[in-house]
Amino acid sequence: MRNIKLFVALAMFGLILAGCSASKQHKDPSWTTKPSNLQVVFTAPVVLDSAKDNCPMFPWYYTPSILPGKDPRPICERDSLMLPDEMKKMSEWFLNNIDNTLKFNSSSHYKISEISKELVSYSEKDVDGEKLRVPMLKSMSDSADVYMVLDSIQLKSNIQVREGAVTTLKSVGMKVGTTVNDNCLYISASYAFYDVKTGKSLDYGYLEESQCSDQKVIEHDWVSVLRELILHMIEKTPIAQF
Repeated sequence: MRNIKLFVALAMFGLILAGCSASKQHKDPSWTTKPSNLQVVFTAPVVLDSAKDNCPMFPWYYTPSILPGKDPRPICERDSLMLPDEMKKMSEWFLNNIDNTLKFNSSSHYKISEISKELVSYSEKDVDGEKLRVPMLKSMSDSADVYMVLDSIQLKSNIQVREGAVTTLKSVGMKVGTTVNDNCLYISASYAFYDVKTGKSLDYGYLEESQCSDQKVIEHDWVSVLRELILHMIEKTPIAQF
């Protein structure tokens, strides 16, 4: 059995993508009519492949602080690109997995396509007292009732080193800690829904989803993170059927 922790990226250890604000969403309670036709568009996803490494030379050697009943303490993190071969054609993989998620979780008829960044402009919205950069299309086709726009899509992975078991060095009478490595995946995106006839923005936001596991990363792990991202975007909207 794979030991997996799936969560909105605000949660565990406060892990968020560097340089990004926390997840923020605006849900319009007046949007109650299910669109007959939904057009989903997205700009090319970007894979972040940096070289951040704040781990000491010997991360397994530290003074343990873990207490009974408490979560293990994160020690450091090391960037590591963990993309399976199935994801080499990133845009195609992204489209197919949005399709698979909507197929089973939306009752609206929909189409999905990738678009150029040049077709996207931005507006600033206030969400919970913070400014949010919201994507919007420069033009929309009247063949759809509602557009779902995904932009600034980023994928990242790293190794999180956390506390493991405590060992006593009898020769010096000192307790030291061992460590456990978790492989962590992150996907983030800005999004917005628009009424085609009025041009009004319905729901919008910025979301980060992540998953950590002490097992080797496989494609299904990335699929799970993307699925949660899309489900959080459509939840509490007329599009969702869950």
